[in-house]
Amino acid sequence: MSDRVPTGIEGFDGLVAGGFPQRTINLVSGPAGSGKSLFALHYCYNGASEHKEPSMYIILEETKRNLERAMRSFGMDGAALAESKRFFLIDLGELRVSGTNGSSIGFDELQEFLESSLKAADIRRLAIDSLAAIGLHYANPEVFRERLFAFCRFLRETDVTTLLLAEAPEGHTLTRYGVEQFVTDSFVHLGLEEVKGELRRTITVRKMRFTRHDTAKHPFYISSTGLNVVADEKVV
Repeated sequence: MSDRVPTGIEGFDGLVAGGFPQRTINLVSGPAGSGKSLFALHYCYNGASEHKEPSMYIILEETKRNLERAMRSFGMDGAALAESKRFFLIDLGELRVSGTNGSSIGFDELQEFLESSLKAADIRRLAIDSLAAIGLHYANPEVFRERLFAFCRFLRETDVTTLLLAEAPEGHTLTRYGVEQFVTDSFVHLGLEEVKGELRRTITVRKMRFTRHDTAKHPFYISSTGLNVVADEKVV
C-alpha cells in the first residue's frame, strides 16, 4: 500500500513523489484569490470520488453556498458524494453567527468538534479553511501560536491527512502569523504576481518532510476543470 495521499491536482502530485505523506499536516498559503480553497476542494473531492476516502472540508470563513457553487462550476458533484457519506462540507463558521456569544471559533472548539466527528465518519482527509479565521479568536499572536502547536499535536494523533489553509498578506510574509509553516510537515505556497499588467499564478513546494520534492516555482492556471500545474515549466 502506498504511503502517499494524492491530491489529484493535475501536475502537482508529480512534484511531491505522488502526494502528501499519510497522516501528516500540510499547509497551503497564499494571498486572497490565489486558489487556496480550490486546491483544498480538489484534495477532498478527489479523495472521496477517486480513492473512496471519506473526506471533510471545514468552512470557517467562506459560506457553504459559495463553495458548493464553486464545486459545481468545476464539475464536482459534491451532493452525490455527501449522500454516500464520503464527502462532508461542514460550515462551522455559522456557529460564529448563530452561537450564543457570537464569537469566532478557536482551536479548542474546533478540536472538540473533530474529536467526535472524525471517528464517527471514518474521515481520512481533512481540510480546514482557514487559520486566518481562527486567528480572530485570539487577542494576540502569541496565544494563537501556542494554541496552534497544541492543535497540531492533536491532529498528529489522528488517522487523517490534514490540509490547513493560511493567508499570506500581499507584500508581507509567507504566512500571516509567521509560525504556521514551522509546525506543519509540508508548506505549499501559492503566488499571485503581476507581470506586464496581468496576474500570474505560481506554486512552490517550499517544504515537505519525508519527501524528495521539487523546489522550483511553477506556473499554474485555473480552467473549467479546476487547478492545473504546469510541472514542466519554471518561473524565474
